[in-house]
Amino acid sequence: MIGISSLLSGYSRIFMLNGYSLPTDKNTIDKYIPLDRFIRTVDSNELVFVSPEAWYDPFEQRFYGIDCSARGYETEDIACMCFSEKSIRNEDACWKVYANSGEKAVRVSFNYMILLQLLNEYAKSNGFRVFIGQANYSLEKKDIKELHNPDAAHYNEYFPDKMTRENYLSLMLLKRKSFEYENEIRFFLVKDTITFDKDNLLKIPCDYKAQKLVSNVTLSPFPRIQEKDNKLFRAYRQIHRTESDQIKKYLNDKLSCRVQQSRLYENCKRIESV
Repeated sequence: MIGISSLLSGYSRIFMLNGYSLPTDKNTIDKYIPLDRFIRTVDSNELVFVSPEAWYDPFEQRFYGIDCSARGYETEDIACMCFSEKSIRNEDACWKVYANSGEKAVRVSFNYMILLQLLNEYAKSNGFRVFIGQANYSLEKKDIKELHNPDAAHYNEYFPDKMTRENYLSLMLLKRKSFEYENEIRFFLVKDTITFDKDNLLKIPCDYKAQKLVSNVTLSPFPRIQEKDNKLFRAYRQIHRTESDQIKKYLNDKLSCRVQQSRLYENCKRIESV
């Protein structure tokens, strides 16, 4: 149900959408990201938000920039950064998306209170508002395709006669049920006009190490292989371990946080008899 956004206590520029609240059982939210891309952002000390133009799934873009002026709302620009609230439950699926074809990826645990402080100050200085909401996976593909039709089941909820920013941003939270494993939450920077770079990115300065923005980094698991007692297996495993140790040292030096290896595909020997 679409509700009026509520101001996050203590942050004059941050609002929560549709009654969402950040997790209270931990102080981090996670982001899966290709390793090379994460290293670039750390080296440049930037948080990267993207325009919905850069979203991969066309169904997420279906209502981006829609003309709502006849309903009293002039569509604003938005930049978005996506996180996962529950990163472990569907870890295998996430690694397959972000570490496919042998590409290395990381799961980055952000301290969300520090992130909120950073974004609130940036928003105050640059004329933005920040909105945070949970992705809505309740609709199938056909429901999203037909949502703008007056006879659609949820039409009045998303397209009332008097549309608001909350209605529009709620459209930007729609994701198909196929993606429910992501458990995604979205941070929106909202402004009348946003100047993106040529890659549809908005880069926000931050000092990862000084601000202690990241509390933990998990490297994608080693490839699954069957253990064999031979030189080839040991050499193969040693190559991965050496590379992993180099990455851990580099990120630890840059971030001063815990860096570990996912053990999702750790070898488990078969039981021969009972």
